[in-house]
Amino acid sequence: MLPDGVDFDRAAALPVAAVTALRALRRFGSVLGRPILVTGAAGGVGRFAVQLAAQSGAHVIASVGSAGRGDGLKELGAAEVIVGVEGLTGPLHGVLDNVGGPNQVAAFGLLAEGGSIQSIGATSGEPAVYPPYSTVGPQRRLEAFMMGSGLGEDLAFLTSLVAAGKLDVEIGYRGSWENSEDAIAALLGRKVVGKAVLDVS
Repeated sequence: MLPDGVDFDRAAALPVAAVTALRALRRFGSVLGRPILVTGAAGGVGRFAVQLAAQSGAHVIASVGSAGRGDGLKELGAAEVIVGVEGLTGPLHGVLDNVGGPNQVAAFGLLAEGGSIQSIGATSGEPAVYPPYSTVGPQRRLEAFMMGSGLGEDLAFLTSLVAAGKLDVEIGYRGSWENSEDAIAALLGRKVVGKAVLDVS
């Protein structure tokens, strides 16, 4: 049962991406007033993470692959929008990483003591190679993330945010299930901002 004002299109975009963002952010503990980096911030998980972290009081730094993909992220709550992580200075309380590769290695070096990276994806397709001794020092964590099960309560919470106008669901691609290969190509080519929704008829 969906709340009034929440259509099936937007609800369909929540179960994986929004729940992943919500549960990954919870692993950081309190983020009030703390810097949180979201890599791949223009994607489905990233856009939800930016919004949820900002609503929790974090100073959100949204990292994107190109300047154009950062459009609209400040309106969603990002305090800063950057391309990649070059020039970024720490310390960071947490990193919600959708990109992996060299960006992840650089972000790990910016973590504050007790900070952590939640590794959600590796859209860069590049290996994350940590130089010798780069992990020696103050306690910091790199954690693999798995969404888990039992989504009901979290979905109810997220749909209530959508109904209240507090969570924006960006549908960047809409098409037919029969042409799913087009959606896959658009996603892999990073041509989709937000989520892709396919109609089954």
